Amino acid sequence: MEGIAKIKERILEEAREEKQKLVDDAKTQARDIKAKYEHKAKEMLNDILDKAGKAAEEKKRRILSMAQLENRKALLQAKQQIIDEVFEKAKAKLAKMPDEEYLSLITDMLQKSVITGNEEVVISEHDKNRISPDFLAKVNETLKSSGRQGNLKISKTPRQMIGGFTLKSEALEVNNTFDSLINMEREELETQIAKILFEE
Repeated sequence: MEGIAKIKERILEEAREEKQKLVDDAKTQARDIKAKYEHKAKEMLNDILDKAGKAAEEKKRRILSMAQLENRKALLQAKQQIIDEVFEKAKAKLAKMPDEEYLSLITDMLQKSVITGNEEVVISEHDKNRISPDFLAKVNETLKSSGRQGNLKISKTPRQMIGGFTLKSEALEVNNTFDSLINMEREELETQIAKILFEE
């Protein structure tokens, strides 16, 4: 019986050793698997964080770019508004030009733009008191003295304008209104105004 007991004990010992070995192997495998998946999880986490970081950077870059664009647009709008205000103030000053200065300018403009000397002079309602038949008679005399016909007459139909005039004949119209002259020169004037206002 003692032999059987020893054999049993040996078998049980073997079983215990095998069990311990299996447990140790299982623990080792578990550690390896855990380490492997921890490493993989860490890699995945780093990858996710990296992608999230890049996405966040890209989003930040886009937001900053949009903000800069909006700032530029707002600045351009503000500059354009200031330039528009300069033009409006200039128009208001032209409309309120003293009579003597205004009539001197109109005389000069008429003499330079008359083609036949038989045109109608279209003016604004506001100018009816300033550009009178008497004033036009003097301009006609000046035209005659320079060898041209002096038959300019004021049109019965006024037009909306800041100042200046339109010369109207059967064949054509010459627009010498301040509105038209300002619009023709506006692009060049805007550049000059911008330099005066905004260049440091």
